[in-house]
Amino acid sequence: MLMKSAMIILGVTAFSCQSQKKEPVEHAASSVIIERVVGLGRIEPEQKMIDLASQTQGLIRGIFFQPGDTLSAGQTILALDNEIEQARVAQAAARLEVQRPAIRAAQAGLAAARIRTENAGRNLERVRNLFEQKAVTQEDYDNAESEYNALTEETKQLEAEVLRSERLLGQYQADLKLAEAEWKRTYLVAPADGQLLSRDVGVGSLISPEKPVGTFALESALVARCEIDELFAPKIRTEQRAYIRAEGMTDTLATGIVSFAGPYLRRKSIFSDDVGVLEDRRVREVWIRLDSGESVLLGQRVECVVLLNPADH
Repeated sequence: MLMKSAMIILGVTAFSCQSQKKEPVEHAASSVIIERVVGLGRIEPEQKMIDLASQTQGLIRGIFFQPGDTLSAGQTILALDNEIEQARVAQAAARLEVQRPAIRAAQAGLAAARIRTENAGRNLERVRNLFEQKAVTQEDYDNAESEYNALTEETKQLEAEVLRSERLLGQYQADLKLAEAEWKRTYLVAPADGQLLSRDVGVGSLISPEKPVGTFALESALVARCEIDELFAPKIRTEQRAYIRAEGMTDTLATGIVSFAGPYLRRKSIFSDDVGVLEDRRVREVWIRLDSGESVLLGQRVECVVLLNPADH
């Protein structure tokens, strides 16, 4: 009996000791507080960078801006040989210049014919009344009627001629618009306000729509597009403060705020250098809009440090 009691006491004591050993471990794990999350990113315009390409094939005859220049929307970056396109524009414009006077002449002829027709109609009515009163002959009445019918037919023909001339004018106007559109395609212009980042061709180069000739950055705020590991992704919120630094360095390059946090996890993308490594980890895309006045290089790889809010812990 004494042996049984001793064993029960020993068991309770051992269980109590094990419970006391676990408590400090659990307390230590819960005391870890993450204040910041780091991800790898790259500096880009918020509206991104785009490839520049010509709309048509041709030889470059002039280049008007260099990489680094700031442009306004519509400014010409380069021009292709376009003598043929210019000739087509001139030809279409000349047709218009000839057609407009022809329409005015046809309209004037129609107006005169309508006046003659109206006069002939009034004369026919007068002759009809006289014929009914036996004051004129059948021949007089027939002549008046024939004149009115002839002028009516002439008026209809002139109306058709004016309509045809106006339609021809519309066709020539469409031809001019097409010629001007083809001529404008020989110029590569800035698609919006922004900066020319690179130009890969020179005067005399043969270019085509299939191959980009440079890179253009649309004018917008600078952002660091970074990827946050899935382990810490749920902690990211918009409006959180953040800063960026050079890879492996501690000095702050620029500060900013989280402006976008992706709605889903995806595979690592351009920030994964070793494409041969099989990586199962997922990442969340996060944009950090940099404060105005910060000076960093577009395309620069950086480390993005997001400062977590106390409520996220």
